[in-house]
Amino acid sequence: MKKVAKENLIQLSGMLQLISKEQYTQNSEILSGSSVGQHIRHILEFYLLLVSGSFSGIISYDKRQRDKQIEENPLIALETIDRLLKGIDTLDLGQTVKFEGDFTTDGSHDNFTASSVGRELAYCIEHSIHHQAIIKAGLIGLGLSALTDEDFGVAYSTIRYRKNQCAQ
Repeated sequence: MKKVAKENLIQLSGMLQLISKEQYTQNSEILSGSSVGQHIRHILEFYLLLVSGSFSGIISYDKRQRDKQIEENPLIALETIDRLLKGIDTLDLGQTVKFEGDFTTDGSHDNFTASSVGRELAYCIEHSIHHQAIIKAGLIGLGLSALTDEDFGVAYSTIRYRKNQCAQ
């Protein structure tokens, strides 16, 4: 699973190496007024919280920093990916952690659920793919579809299904 997470981050890195700072920060109606950079920051912060939470034993995606530097500068996002690639190597996928989340709109009720680093890494991968699909739609709307490949933002099960359909 570490390999898959790293491949996911490398795929993001490939897009980041092609996008200009202006394209990265441009707000898009298709993205509900947000930018590609905001979605990239969101993805990377989930991975960052997983790595840091593996040390503390508590993972809370609600408590992310929302680092403006990541969302405004693709080079900072690339540096963050480099750090994450190293951080993922340190993960013990069998390690038990507590997942903390507040699923209310008023912030009134924290919930703790037993989880594992491996389960949370799987979540980060799926979460990233979901946001990559949103990013891809935004890039298409901006006329920038060439910045991604056909598998960007597509679930692994869908990629396998498509390959099997072509083989038949």
